[in-house]
Amino acid sequence: MFSFQEPVLLCIYSTVLILVAYQLFRFRLLLTGLPTPARRAISALPLLAVLLPANGALEFTSGIHSNPAILYALQLSSFLVLAFVIFNLIWLIRFMPKSQKKLIVLAVGAHPDDIELGCGAALLRYKVEGHETHGIVFSAGEGGVHKVLGIAGNPRKKEAEKGGRVMKLDSLTVHEFPDTKLASRQDDIKRVIEEVTRQLHPDVVFTHNRHDLHCDHHTVFLATMEAARRVPTILCYENPNTPPDFQPNCYIDVSLYLEYKIKALKCHASQTTSRPYLEQDVVQSLARVRGRQARLRAAEAFEAVRFTV
Repeated sequence: MFSFQEPVLLCIYSTVLILVAYQLFRFRLLLTGLPTPARRAISALPLLAVLLPANGALEFTSGIHSNPAILYALQLSSFLVLAFVIFNLIWLIRFMPKSQKKLIVLAVGAHPDDIELGCGAALLRYKVEGHETHGIVFSAGEGGVHKVLGIAGNPRKKEAEKGGRVMKLDSLTVHEFPDTKLASRQDDIKRVIEEVTRQLHPDVVFTHNRHDLHCDHHTVFLATMEAARRVPTILCYENPNTPPDFQPNCYIDVSLYLEYKIKALKCHASQTTSRPYLEQDVVQSLARVRGRQARLRAAEAFEAVRFTV
């Protein structure tokens, strides 16, 4: 039976386990795409990374041997761990980003929940794959439905920040331009986007689409077109107000991230009670339809103003 006979071997083995456990933590969102037995087996790695070295250290330092049954189980588990390590390394290589370049991604929206609806899952995918993600929201949504429901104050800024944490954004800025009156501040909005793009130099910008009938959404689209004119990739997302004129020509596979998009949308509690388009089955259905169009299980769809690979 396999046994740790040398302290050096114990240290190497422990280090490998800890590194694999760390990598699995980094890519933990991808575990949702694996079968349940595989998820449970992989989740045991951090525990084994502690138990096995602890048992070996006890033997080396004190000469005390564990209960034979427990020792046998630990030694047997070492074979399983080695198998898990091999499997996990192959699996991690499979999901590592294909490109070595770290991208900077910026998403802009008129109101809280616009980014989540339009590109929330794509943002999370970019983040999990090692890229940098940021968000700008131009209105705190003070004219939202929470007033109708009698909610005191305006909770939407905090809801947006909570949604940003679910999407793992590196930063999220919520401005307080007047809700439903962004057209009167289009030049100011353009200057904000210009300043952010000057600071971040984004490779990808997500924004509203040209067909959107909501005046605030259309204003942000126009401001983005001017302010992000030097950004190599601009992708326009859809939302509940998008008319049939929206014709996507770019799809992002979000099969592994859709449940987190739904979780981010649920952060907007002041909206969910009377906004049917925020319901889970509606969001899932749209993702499945877009996925079918792209021959994927689930996707977010975009109109690309330009797209640079």
